[in-house]
Amino acid sequence: MKKNFKYIITCMLPIALLSTSCNKLLEVTPKYIYTTKQIYDNDLLADSVVLALYGKFATVQNDLSLNTGFSSDEFQPGINNFSEGLTFMYNYNLNPFSGSTNSYWETCYSVIGIANAMEEGVAQSTGMTQAGKNEVLGQAKFMRALNYYFLINLYGEVPLVLSSNYKEERIKPRMAIATIYDQIIKDLEDASQLLNAQYQGERVRANKWAAIALLSRMYLFTKEWEKAEQSASQVIAQQQLYRLGQFDSQDGTKAMDIFVKNNPEQILQLWNSLGSSIGGYTLSEFTSYAVTDDANGLLNAFESGDRRKDNYTNFQESTTSYIVYKYRTDGDNGMPNNEYTSLLRLSEQYLNRAEARLQLGQSTALDDINILRKRAGLTHISNNIPKQEALEAIIHERQVELCFEWADRWFTLKRLGIADAVMSKAKPGIWKSYAQLYPVPTTEIQNNRLLKQNPGYTN
Repeated sequence: MKKNFKYIITCMLPIALLSTSCNKLLEVTPKYIYTTKQIYDNDLLADSVVLALYGKFATVQNDLSLNTGFSSDEFQPGINNFSEGLTFMYNYNLNPFSGSTNSYWETCYSVIGIANAMEEGVAQSTGMTQAGKNEVLGQAKFMRALNYYFLINLYGEVPLVLSSNYKEERIKPRMAIATIYDQIIKDLEDASQLLNAQYQGERVRANKWAAIALLSRMYLFTKEWEKAEQSASQVIAQQQLYRLGQFDSQDGTKAMDIFVKNNPEQILQLWNSLGSSIGGYTLSEFTSYAVTDDANGLLNAFESGDRRKDNYTNFQESTTSYIVYKYRTDGDNGMPNNEYTSLLRLSEQYLNRAEARLQLGQSTALDDINILRKRAGLTHISNNIPKQEALEAIIHERQVELCFEWADRWFTLKRLGIADAVMSKAKPGIWKSYAQLYPVPTTEIQNNRLLKQNPGYTN
């Protein structure tokens, strides 16, 4: 059945669902092959729209991790860097015409537009089963929430669009971030009730626990510590589905399996033909960027003996620098596609819960990061340390555990209000505080008179 679905999305729906323009990002109703009524006439066709939804979102998976790594303290230009765009990202020389940041606005709103159309299509359907409706609606709400999460953390306040009616939705003012978080949380809570607890095949589409896992992260952003703790605990408790993966064995007999497709540590992955995210084009001898290796960079954040350093990064002689090594498949020489891009994984839930428990004053808050430290070959940290020191330990563990993954480091620095302090040390003389938000694309401001540019940028 999965192959049939992939054939449908490959041959039938890209034109109908993914063909957009800068002026009509939200106009996603199929026009060429199927009408909306036909698309939602049965579960099979409606489910193919879910694949279109994920396919559109997958187009940002490489650049998002890479560009935000340059924005934060994870990446620096490599000796083979010939990309002016990457240099601009590193030095914060961005403008409203920058393709590297403009694409996120367009892609996220395209995904949101598809999700909105799905919600409306399901509501009008008379041929779908209730189970089919729940699945499509749950996926739509999950992906809408995820894309608004990226939009507000990249651009700040953005328009809140909840309808596919282009004429009505094309001109909207920027909405307060708190209001958008309310919508994100509502969507995820709804998705957690609509989606199945079990996976329907591979772990490449959200289930109930993926929605709850993302909720645990959102509750950190809204400082709802009890809910963050409860959500993370619910996911961690699903031991029949989730457990931590392994690092490379010391004797070389076993390779790290954390990012292998359908590994039990993975809560949600993105299917892709290459089988890797940013690792897919960091293994080349011509890699144009490197892991930061100065005193305040990521490489030196790994403690002595931390196995994550050798499992997540790798020294490359041809570039005399360290590269991303979380993904090992580079797509060359017919290598098997045994990796999918990690979107949500169990280790984050331990980090989320540790932070929430610390903020709640629970005495066992650091037990969760000690689970990750044990896997990494490090000693435990005592719970009997001051709260600020404990928070710094959690932030540090998040930095080295979730490096290169979906802007987590960049968003964490901003969420905790420490971006200025950290980045002014990491990039003295280069850091610009206003760069915490990317510029709103000029084309969007031209098309919507209610949009205003972010501070520090000129249209």
